Parts: sequence; C-alpha cells; structure tokens
Amino acid sequence: MSSQATKKRDASSDENSIANYLANNPDFFHRHLDLLENLNVPHPSGVAVSLVERQISLLRSKNQILEKQLNNLIKAAGSNEHVVSRLHHLALELMHSDCLDSTVASCQDILRNEFNADHVVLRLIGKGKNSDGLHFIKPNHPSLKHFDSLFKKHEAICGKLRPKQQVFLFGEHGASIRSAVLIPLHEAKPIGVLALGSNDEHRFNPSMGTLFINYLGELVSRALVKYLD
Repeated sequence: MSSQATKKRDASSDENSIANYLANNPDFFHRHLDLLENLNVPHPSGVAVSLVERQISLLRSKNQILEKQLNNLIKAAGSNEHVVSRLHHLALELMHSDCLDSTVASCQDILRNEFNADHVVLRLIGKGKNSDGLHFIKPNHPSLKHFDSLFKKHEAICGKLRPKQQVFLFGEHGASIRSAVLIPLHEAKPIGVLALGSNDEHRFNPSMGTLFINYLGELVSRALVKYLD
C-alpha cells in the first residue's frame, strides 16, 4: 500500500473517531465554547454564501481586531507602568539632591541607565560652572535661536535634530547621534534644554508619545531652577 493511501486511511480513521466521540458527547461544545470561534460550519445554500456564514465571518473578523486592540492596550499599559516607575525613581533622586552637581549627576545616571540614552546633556541659561554634560549659556547666546519653536510650544520633540542643534548640544559626540529627544526646561521662563541622544536611529522617533517626556521635563526644571540665577 502506498504512503498516500495509508495517510488517507489514517485520516478517515481519525475522522470516524472524532465523529463517534462527538456523537457520544453532545455537550462537548458547551464545555469548549472557545473552539466554536475557529470552526467553519457550512450552511448549504447552493452557490451563494449563506447569511449565517457571512455573519459569522464578520464576527470573527471583528473579534480578531478587538483582540489585537486589547493586546496593544495591555502592551501599552505595561510600557506606561514601566515609564512611570522610572519617573518615580528620578523624582525621588531629585528630592534627595542638595546641590546643582548632585542634581545633574542624578539626571545623567538615571536617564542613561533607565531611559536608554547614550548621551545626556544640559544647556542651562544663566551663569555657572560648566562640567561634564552641563554647560551654561548666556540669555542672548545666538544658538538659542535654534530652539525658539521648542520654547514656544513647551513640548518635547523626538527624532533627528537639525545639524546646528546637534553640534551645539552634543559637540564632539554629535556625529554619532542618530536620534534624540529635546526637552524644553521652563519655569515661568525658559531655563534651558535637556537633550537625550542615541546612537540608534530608531530609539527616539517622531511617532513616540511625549506625555511622559514632558513630565520628565517638568521634574527636572523644578529641581534645577533653585540653583540658577
């Protein structure tokens, strides 16, 4: 007997076994309603598709869409919970900071480690001592013109920076930055810019939501403003 004939015989035997089982267990689908979602039960109607089959097909399509949306919501909720946890951690560290250096250090450490930023820089408007990742600029510094729209909107932006912005913020590291987040720091008036840079062009992209990033900017602004002239 050929292998194909053997397969047909085995398939027929399996079908008979299933049919006998269902005949002896008429309540099977009452106990396994989830199986009905994927069963294709034809309703003889000639060459036309029966109304029942059409309705079932539409319901299945809607169910798949709703299931996908639910999974996306669950995924987003998990991601948001993770972001809130990181913001909470940052807020606690900023509360414990008692000087400008410690505030800047907390920002840099947490944003690099927990927000996956390769570079973190602060450009603050005022007078002070420059350090690693922190530079003070005068209120009339011409480079601030490149951030006029950022300060006017009071909202963070994500994606690729304009060349002049990139050089001004990241200096010698500018060439390696493929994507970035610009966060306006504002307390009654602009006090500076916080920038997160990544070597990955997909890390910070324009489609990212900025709600939590703006919260981040508010936290950092409130922590820094007391140390500025």
